[in-house]
Amino acid sequence: MIRTTVLKAATVAAFSLALPACTWVKIPDDARAVAIVEASAVGNCQRLGNVSTNVAWKVAGIKRGENKVRVELDNLARERTFGMGGNTMVRESISEGTGEYIAYKCP
Repeated sequence: MIRTTVLKAATVAAFSLALPACTWVKIPDDARAVAIVEASAVGNCQRLGNVSTNVAWKVAGIKRGENKVRVELDNLARERTFGMGGNTMVRESISEGTGEYIAYKCP
């Protein structure tokens, strides 16, 4: 009985530690081609609109890796930008699992 309880607790602990490292956002290959550029690079581009994305930045009270969260937010924004007919985006901000972007169609 005690062995089963310890095994369950160890499994939950291992899962909790591994979970923050997971990347959950997968996007289509076409959306991967959407470029993230600085605002100064979109002077000749058509602005399509704002894109806001959200992902979990904490799991079970544990902060996920900053890079993982940024990659997931960027990937979601790429997919939405592509869906709007865009091929370029500018990242405006990232904070606590929320990303703000502007979508563009550039020549």
